Amino acid sequence: MKRTILLAGVAVVSGCVSAEQLDKIYGSQTTPTAAERAAAVAYIKTTFYDPYSIRDASISNALTLLDTGYRSICVRFNAKNRMGGYVGMTSTSLRFQGAAVVSSLQDAPGCNTARLTYSSFPELENL
Repeated sequence: MKRTILLAGVAVVSGCVSAEQLDKIYGSQTTPTAAERAAAVAYIKTTFYDPYSIRDASISNALTLLDTGYRSICVRFNAKNRMGGYVGMTSTSLRFQGAAVVSSLQDAPGCNTARLTYSSFPELENL
């Protein structure tokens, strides 16, 4: 029987994700491309409530999700909610196919691991 396991906010279908597979996924980290960074900004601008209030933004390295053809990038930031208050740091996983965002998952558990490397994301703070 196959199980769906969430990793960096992306469903990976397999019988079981072993420690070796996790090592392979986290070992595949590469710096996001300029096209992926631009697609992340465009996606957040069109789907988040108040993207212009974003501060303290950071972006993770991109992970290759086994043999699925997808890449995953996590974005962390602090932004205002619908009531106008800052909610604290949240993480969102963006799943890419090529340079296009195809889905996202807010508060993705795989975004909060020490194995994932983050860097500043000024493009998102300067909307």
